[in-house]
Amino acid sequence: MDTTEVIIVGAGPAGLALAIGLSKLKVKSVILEKNTEIAEDPRGVAVTLDAVRICWDLGLGEDMDKIGHASPHFNFHKTSWLNAPFFCTDAAPDSFGQTLPNAIFQVQPMLESAMRDKLKDSQYCELRCGCTVTGRKQSGNDVIVEYTDAQEERNTIRGSWLVGADGKRGVVRKHFLEPTAGIRQVDSAYKYDGTWVAANLEISLPTPESHPDFPLWKLGYTPTAVYDLFWPIGWHFGSPPGKPLAAGRFGPHESRLWRHEFAQNDWKDTMDAEELLWENLTPMVTRTSDQEGNVFPSGEVMYPLDCIKIKRCRPFRFTHKVVNKWFDDRTILIGDAAHVFPPFGGQGIASGLRDAHQLAWRLMLLQRLPNASRPLCDKILEAWAQERTYSVKLAASLTEFNGQLCNIGDSWGFWLLRNIDWVMRQIPFLPKLPDPFAKNEARGFTPVNGGFFSSEYVGGGRLPQVYLSSQQTSPTLSDSILKPEHTAMTLMVIAGDDPASEMAQARRALDKTEINEAVLSYDSIKVICSEPYTGATENLEVFYPTPVEQLAKAGVPIRPLYAPSNLFSRFDPSTKFVILRADFFTFGLTKDYSELARCITNLKHCLHYEAS
Repeated sequence: MDTTEVIIVGAGPAGLALAIGLSKLKVKSVILEKNTEIAEDPRGVAVTLDAVRICWDLGLGEDMDKIGHASPHFNFHKTSWLNAPFFCTDAAPDSFGQTLPNAIFQVQPMLESAMRDKLKDSQYCELRCGCTVTGRKQSGNDVIVEYTDAQEERNTIRGSWLVGADGKRGVVRKHFLEPTAGIRQVDSAYKYDGTWVAANLEISLPTPESHPDFPLWKLGYTPTAVYDLFWPIGWHFGSPPGKPLAAGRFGPHESRLWRHEFAQNDWKDTMDAEELLWENLTPMVTRTSDQEGNVFPSGEVMYPLDCIKIKRCRPFRFTHKVVNKWFDDRTILIGDAAHVFPPFGGQGIASGLRDAHQLAWRLMLLQRLPNASRPLCDKILEAWAQERTYSVKLAASLTEFNGQLCNIGDSWGFWLLRNIDWVMRQIPFLPKLPDPFAKNEARGFTPVNGGFFSSEYVGGGRLPQVYLSSQQTSPTLSDSILKPEHTAMTLMVIAGDDPASEMAQARRALDKTEINEAVLSYDSIKVICSEPYTGATENLEVFYPTPVEQLAKAGVPIRPLYAPSNLFSRFDPSTKFVILRADFFTFGLTKDYSELARCITNLKHCLHYEAS
């Protein structure tokens, strides 16, 4: 019988992200994917907020420009993008403290292809396509999975864990967990249920040669200018009057792809989705004036319809649900198998990436710790489930905010709030209204009861990301430097004038507590100073947040509101040691050696199960 450590069913973004994360931690996995090829039809188009950061952590940073583009703004209009937005959010500032874009509008097949490329040469993961899972048996510390392969031959594989990442109708939940454990998707924080028609469009450019009678050539328009006028950059929500709408560019700019979704709550199977699409779209690609309101002499101008190719157009039922339980013994659910979202907040793929990112290091620990009994496994996975449930609720609140503006439109309360915000921004000495979503991002899991962190030592917050440098290292994203290579956590030393002494204290705390090296080791200690360090370090590398001037000289792009001090913005000034999880949430913050030793002891207790 074939064996591995983790069996993953489904090679979508969540399953692939888990496999990459496990591979980085040297945990073996096999992915069983039903399809023989990547589905070419783009489904989810947005990767948002910390999910963008996760993509970089998975090694996809250099691929993202080929996969999609960063949206500069989100716009809320009455009816359509032909009208000026009544509300616009600027996506450029680094308000979430991650240095990276807040949203990437991507082509999902290209994202999945890039993720598969990360696994091609891995000795820790094997992707098996054309495999249909037919059976599962949990036996002690093992899960045995039966499947038929691409040659229709029956096979079995044994692993320590089975992870269902096979979508909302996937076999792992629907056929294995619903009948035996009663695990199903139920209504959650955002009560929404509606039918929308969703279309992917490929736009080509008209030219004076292909469309000589197009009236805008006489006004000096170029083909690119025509495209930008009719298909404006950014993401656009349209609210009544008219059908609620979500639309915008996705993928690399040069691909000229457009997602167009509109509500059709009276949908019947006798309806023609493409006919409804043209009925909805045609008024939006017909203009009488330019973006400044200058009326065209020729009157109405329509974008040439033969330059609009429909790649996909069909109805979808949009709803928000989440599982009533995330795991049963050694079978776990992630991605759409665990939760589904309406598309208003771009939280579908994002939440699946979060599931995987926060699960990978836990599975590594459960594979490497010598005392990983069933009670300990349940304890660690239950902490993951509590954190994921909370995270899904936050994702639902963002989805609901956008969904309310899209489906209902502006309200007196929201009008008043944003005008108060506008006034406060005009007066320098007045504080600005806080962004509630950025505030939640900073708090991380601190409100979660039963999460994997020490409340006693102020853990649970999310560590911001900045650029770090040292005498040996040029500006590099801090996640790349602080990410542990062989352990589940990093021990950050926030050093003062004597980094070597403080490093010695960190090592002494590890020696004293005898923490398992799968959790923390000498190699997982990283020393950070708040200012550039120029002293003698011998064999000790001391990092510091790269000053903006140094970043500018190096040609590193700097987003508005970026500040090197962001790294320490969520710490008390007296913090000297930070235990950082591999998913960039803190386990605990301590101010001296004694507190550090006690916090590590606390961590050890979290990794041991004591029967009552």
